[in-house]
Amino acid sequence: MQFSLARWRNIGGVAAFLNAFAAIASLVVAFIFIGPAAMGDPAKLAELARANPAPLIWQDVLKFASAALALVLIFILFLLLRERAPGLMRIATGFGCLAVLCLVANALGSLTALGQTTSQASNAASISDQLSRLALVLAFAAIFANGIWYLLVGWTARQSNLMPRWLANLSVVMGGLSLLPPLGIIVLALSIVWSLGLGVALWKMK
Repeated sequence: MQFSLARWRNIGGVAAFLNAFAAIASLVVAFIFIGPAAMGDPAKLAELARANPAPLIWQDVLKFASAALALVLIFILFLLLRERAPGLMRIATGFGCLAVLCLVANALGSLTALGQTTSQASNAASISDQLSRLALVLAFAAIFANGIWYLLVGWTARQSNLMPRWLANLSVVMGGLSLLPPLGIIVLALSIVWSLGLGVALWKMK
């Protein structure tokens, strides 16, 4: 069954709203159930993994959900903006897909590290540490690649009337902030506003 562009826009609107919910849930899990102290201290994080791994598991589950929703938005924004700048949108889509792959790999690495942390094997701690470092690198790579996607999508949207001006500008700002990985948590917070705005914009498109 072939979907019309209007149907894809409706699907994109739903995906955008769900993406905002996933971002809110991720922040709640990170700051309330995991806590800033554990996020900044590998020893405390390992202790949490052994004593109460549920928040860490939920965090990775939310990463998988975010990755799936991101793929939908990447595809739909490509459909909407490709006529304006086909070459630029192909590049943007490539970076968006790379960000999704890095996010999925990060979640898999994190879950594997969590399993090693709770293992009784003699080399489990060493393996868990290596996997945690790899997951951190992948997280930074995902933020960086996603930032380029935000930047290119926002820049292209600024040249069209398919997205409100403020939303396109916000996308550019988020892209710029994402190129500085330590500011990734700010981008996650801004993505809530961006996703909600995108959802409304997609539903209002004629």
